[in-house]
Amino acid sequence: MAVMIAINVVASTIPMLYRRKSRACQNTAFEALLCWIISGLLTGVLWVASVGHFYYAWQLPEGKIQQDVTISGLVVSGGCVSSNTDAVQAHYQYFVTIELLNNERTAAFLNRVPFSAFFSQYTSFNARLSHTVYSGAQNQKPSYIYPQGRASINLRSNDQGNRQHDIKTVAGEKGRNNIKALKKPATCLHNGDRFTAVVKLKPAYGTANPVGFNRQQQFASKFIHVTGYIKSLDNKKTQHSHNERFGLGKTLVGLGLDYQRWWLALLLGNKTELTDTDWEQLQRTGTGHLFSISGMHLSIIAGVCLLIINPIVLTLAIVASALGNIRAIFKLRVLSLFSPPQRAALLNNIGNDNTRIGGQVFIAPVRLIVLSCTVFACFLYAGLSGNALPVVRAFILLALGCLLSVCQLAWRPLNIGVAMLALSLLIFPLSMLSASFYLSVGAVGCIWFLITAFGLQRYAWYVVLIKLQLALTFIMMPLTLIWFGSASFIALVANLIALPLVTLILPIGLLSLLAIHFFDNTVVAFLGSLILKQSDYLFGYLLEYLAYLSKYELSLVYAPIESGSALCFLTAIVVTILPTWRYKNVCAVLLSLPLIVDVCWWVSPNDSVWTLHVLDAGQATALMVTKGNRAIIIDSGAKYNGKAVTATHAMLPLLDKLHIRHIDHIIHTHSDNDHAGGADTFNTHPNAQHAKWYSPTRGCERGKTFNWQGLHVAFLWPLKGNKQNTNATSCVVKIANIAGSVLIPGDIEKESEYALITRELESQTNALHADVLVAPHHGSKTSSTNVFIEQVSPSAVIFTQGYENRWQFPAPVVFARYQENGVATYLSSFHGYISATFEDKGGTVNTQRGNYKRRWYLKGRSPRHLPSFR
Repeated sequence: MAVMIAINVVASTIPMLYRRKSRACQNTAFEALLCWIISGLLTGVLWVASVGHFYYAWQLPEGKIQQDVTISGLVVSGGCVSSNTDAVQAHYQYFVTIELLNNERTAAFLNRVPFSAFFSQYTSFNARLSHTVYSGAQNQKPSYIYPQGRASINLRSNDQGNRQHDIKTVAGEKGRNNIKALKKPATCLHNGDRFTAVVKLKPAYGTANPVGFNRQQQFASKFIHVTGYIKSLDNKKTQHSHNERFGLGKTLVGLGLDYQRWWLALLLGNKTELTDTDWEQLQRTGTGHLFSISGMHLSIIAGVCLLIINPIVLTLAIVASALGNIRAIFKLRVLSLFSPPQRAALLNNIGNDNTRIGGQVFIAPVRLIVLSCTVFACFLYAGLSGNALPVVRAFILLALGCLLSVCQLAWRPLNIGVAMLALSLLIFPLSMLSASFYLSVGAVGCIWFLITAFGLQRYAWYVVLIKLQLALTFIMMPLTLIWFGSASFIALVANLIALPLVTLILPIGLLSLLAIHFFDNTVVAFLGSLILKQSDYLFGYLLEYLAYLSKYELSLVYAPIESGSALCFLTAIVVTILPTWRYKNVCAVLLSLPLIVDVCWWVSPNDSVWTLHVLDAGQATALMVTKGNRAIIIDSGAKYNGKAVTATHAMLPLLDKLHIRHIDHIIHTHSDNDHAGGADTFNTHPNAQHAKWYSPTRGCERGKTFNWQGLHVAFLWPLKGNKQNTNATSCVVKIANIAGSVLIPGDIEKESEYALITRELESQTNALHADVLVAPHHGSKTSSTNVFIEQVSPSAVIFTQGYENRWQFPAPVVFARYQENGVATYLSSFHGYISATFEDKGGTVNTQRGNYKRRWYLKGRSPRHLPSFR
């Protein structure tokens, strides 16, 4: 942030240098520039340090983590529009400011911060709470039957959240369970509601992988300190404070439009009703920005306001001028009736009026009135959209531009943009951790540059639209690849049709909705309803067009690339559109080379190095072994609500990033959901069409080995002829070569460990020895016996476990055993993604939070039950 503020200061000061003509003035300007740079750096460092300290100053007491606590808070955003829903259950994510926790003010959780009273925006205890509400008859008692494997119970009571639980029978094995639950209807919370509820909280945290979405960074960008879920809500203590946005939402829902959820997103910024299919369609067509209220929508509203307000104010000014002239003429005729001294006094009074005699037209402050009304209308629209951060940034830019226009100050576009950027960083400093900041600023800067540098204002509007859309598609693509790891290749075609239609539909739909809401049961409301329903048909054609485009396989291409390569390519694009100079093309080509090398599939990785990849999959296991452009998958993470998030959004993108073209073997140590949840994902993946599959009952048996690219892969457990697929019979896999070895024992426990050691002693082999060990059963106290650790004798052990998991893995006694044996310990919840790389000189272990991406806002959190790890 310090660097960005310094760049802003430099960019705003450079134009000053060109205005200086004499050498002395230039020296003075240079000294001033140097002072501005130093001041900007110091201010930026101080500000970011203060904000970072404010964010981490909050310390939720350990006794209240993952415990039932009663809170009182205010819903800031994420609230529902209407409590009436046709769905059996609905899920909401509230952004909440917590004021009381167990009747204790949350200010007590904040460490001492100097001048905290002046930074109330950054010293509020913010939370993201999940809330599941149900509809239906109060005495409805559905029965749920789960297949064999890991079961899932939905704890259901009045406003109780949805939690995942493991189920075991009395015999200790996972089996079929018949679960009956009482489901009671409940209401959701709305924005502005003050409520009291019983919740479970834990510090805001997330997984850390080289690819995929980083939730912890998102929490930091929004100043969210804790996350949790609502178990029960005290409806009697809920104080409703509904604003006009809520009322407009209810009005819109009451119209029964076919595309109601899309209207809610477009007009009110409420995207909670959009389904996963809708989001996928927007992603594939590159039109998500059209349905997320941003500066583009605010500019449309501002333009419409100018078109409406300007002629009205001009007409009123002309009428006022005419009335003023008539008044002045009348006064002149009356003057002849008075004596000379009285006539002079009256003339003096007339001269002090806003009108003048002599036929001069009345001049009213038209610009001030028009721009003030426009800014006020945009202010109301920003509130209507939920004060989304991109809208607030655009409003700052609009207000600044209008202020300069009213004051008749001529600033260059660069100065205006830099001032807006500086104000945004000052008011919302951590917003620079979000993708919207760079996408918004990048798009605005690109449009300004293209219009001013190439004089696009001289062309017809449709020519300008095509050229701008073409340029934005290619210039913004590197930023899209950095943040999302994918890019839409049909975004240009989709936006050329969708953007003009949304520009037309937005003001018409918003004005119609306002007419219906404020002029109910009138002719105006009837016309508004008629217009909105006709617009709904047009909306349908637009969505059908987007759905048609999204069906093409090449509509979305996943290409996880290094951020440095993408930034180099972005710089190359900027260099290309800059004025010509010597070796310009050479610079552009050289800057493009990193991205070309990064995405070229024919560039093979180093074949002499092989790596064990342990992904941060929460309370699950997801491993990969890669060498060259081939891979072995060992466990694939969990699947929740039908979604294998780790396999889909972490493992596959990482394989693409590593240029893996062939998945040769897929090993699931056993069938539990937390190990085999992503099986279907790999079963349908084209790179795994010829893969060999292994499980405890399918090819995984002691004594079986094979060679894979110079690596020796051996199955040590279970015994031949095994028919069970349980923890005790998990596949135990060892992969080794001369550089090093790894042992992956699945979820075996001490009985299997003893049996495995016995077999090794009987055969007089030392196959259990390994340099890196993935801890058995996530480090449970029923595994990792002393004799097993001594037999394996690892240099490093990796625990695959989730942060604050309810089993408290790894068990403190197990963790202490490894430490007593001098084994280096790694926790996926603390270190994030972990890689063990082996080459000729041996092996090295690196982690995401410790080596690959060391950021203050991504620091690891130690488990509370492991004091020795802190």
